[in-house]
Amino acid sequence: MKIDSKLSENLRNNAFTQDFEVVNPITLDNIEIDKGQLPNGFEAYLTLYFENHLGVVYKPRALEQGLLAFFAENSYNPVREYMEKAYKNWDGKERLHKIFQYWLGATDNNGLTAKIAKMFFVGAVTKVYQKHVKFDFVLDIVGGQGVGKTSFLQKIGKEWYTDAVTDFQNKDNYDIMLKSLIVNDDEMVATKKTSFAELKSFVSKVDMEYRRPYDRRSERYDKNFVICRTTNEKEYLRDKTGERRFNPILVNPELQRKHPMEMTEKQVDQIWGEAVALYKQGFDLVFDEETEKALVEYRKQFTYLDEVESQIYEYLDMLVPNNWDKMSAVQQHQYTWAYFNNAVYRDEDGKEYEGVVLQNFVATKQILKNVFDIETAKGEKITRKIKLLMDNLEDWQEKRSRVNGRQVRGYFRKNIQ
Repeated sequence: MKIDSKLSENLRNNAFTQDFEVVNPITLDNIEIDKGQLPNGFEAYLTLYFENHLGVVYKPRALEQGLLAFFAENSYNPVREYMEKAYKNWDGKERLHKIFQYWLGATDNNGLTAKIAKMFFVGAVTKVYQKHVKFDFVLDIVGGQGVGKTSFLQKIGKEWYTDAVTDFQNKDNYDIMLKSLIVNDDEMVATKKTSFAELKSFVSKVDMEYRRPYDRRSERYDKNFVICRTTNEKEYLRDKTGERRFNPILVNPELQRKHPMEMTEKQVDQIWGEAVALYKQGFDLVFDEETEKALVEYRKQFTYLDEVESQIYEYLDMLVPNNWDKMSAVQQHQYTWAYFNNAVYRDEDGKEYEGVVLQNFVATKQILKNVFDIETAKGEKITRKIKLLMDNLEDWQEKRSRVNGRQVRGYFRKNIQ
């Protein structure tokens, strides 16, 4: 094969997709083979070709081993070659910090939009150069029906884009994903078929083990792609844990400068050229502590709250009288009822109670009684919900405190003013 130019110059191992490929159309006698992945019958075609031209018939096992050795010595990475070319031709102008604003009508969000953009694009570049590196962030493009969310991802992903993934567990989908750089869960079809625990686990993977079609055994493959999702639903985050992996960008067709369908190949090249430059400068694939805290607050607008959760949040934001801790359980409950019903609470002497401070400490049983008028013994389901919500609030810390002379488990507000 090495001395036959028809074979040696046109057959390559694609190191990115990990496929054997025909890089230019070839003809083996009367058999025409198109450019693309090596066809299933290639070994049979090659056997006939060798017999006709060399007078030799190789045993299937020997032919298979010979092919493996040949492809091992003849590899190329088209995505890396593209990235290097984009880097070489980059004009030095920064575009990533405004890319979502320009093409999708996103807002700046105090610099968070720019940080999310750079993290995503440099993360993708890193997967090209170091596909074994862990990158567990997901880009979520939210809202803006008609803005061109999918078109944007198709443009930047070029031929290494896919939205054909139906879930994150089916091994057939693994083969599709590993041939792509940009994997788009369009309208979150795959997400809706996957539990949140399974989704978090998949996003955090650095490799994927499965048996590719026609292989004899399963193997581990580096996860060489980044994940994006699109949705028109703004309040789409529904889990109270692990949401740090998901970085939403809220888009708006009324604010976009141009539709992604107008994006040219040259513009795409410039975008990737800048991303490669940042990668080569040692870009950190972890947000700093200040940015992480800002993202926690930022994601709240995308988090779905049911009625129970909304009432708990409202209770935590409720201003109470200065003597709140000295008020009886009945008085606290009556005050809360008045607050939720836009009424004024007065004691038996007609004195009006005015809310002036936030609560420094709340106990689960207080929330149960004051907000939902439920005794602790009867509120097991809501108790679990309260605990899950409170455990994941950055501004609250679980501790014990003394209430009415008894030690109770509850939560202290951090950094109360």
